[in-house]
Amino acid sequence: MEGADKLEDLRKHVKELSHGLKNIDFALHGTIWKHYMKCGNVKCKCHASPPTLHGPYYDWSRKVKGKTVNIRLGEEQARVVEKWIQNMKRLENVLSEIEATSIRAAELIRK
Repeated sequence: MEGADKLEDLRKHVKELSHGLKNIDFALHGTIWKHYMKCGNVKCKCHASPPTLHGPYYDWSRKVKGKTVNIRLGEEQARVVEKWIQNMKRLENVLSEIEATSIRAAELIRK
């Protein structure tokens, strides 16, 4: 009976974990990269000493079929996409914990 109780506790834990995901909407892989750049005009202030670089620029970087893809975003777009990237990290963390709990459950039913 003790194994059944432990199994039920593990099942309850998985339900609690999945319940915490109900408010997640969009989720994306990648990173947001904020950067400044020099232009090609050698007379521009960005080539002075010290330089005044152009920007900030926001790029969303991610892998697609093994290749890195960068997409230029505006500041507000970058904030939204960053939130979605954080959602993906939360999803991945919860899925890892659900998997670890499921492994413990599988070990229990083998006994």
